[in-house]
Amino acid sequence: MQDYTVHGWEDHHFAKLPKGSRGIDQYIGDPEMIGVGHGSAFIGARMQALFDEKAPVIATDPHPGNERAIAVYKKLGFEPVGPPQETRWGLILPMIARR
Repeated sequence: MQDYTVHGWEDHHFAKLPKGSRGIDQYIGDPEMIGVGHGSAFIGARMQALFDEKAPVIATDPHPGNERAIAVYKKLGFEPVGPPQETRWGLILPMIARR
């Protein structure tokens, strides 16, 4: 898992979010760890830490076809904030969670 400032790139698709907003990305590589709650647990824990550190918004950008990831993000309070869009990092569905 990583988190990063969304203001690190002028052309980043989340650059218009409030100062202090963080983006998150993660990868679960071991197929045996998928579908048993690990994603929800470690993403939720990192979100809590970021909100405790006063991040006003947390953003993420799964591929629109990644239904499992989108379902987990929604379960954790993320909401889509626009249609899928093409970025220099690929096709994404912009999603945010607010403190």
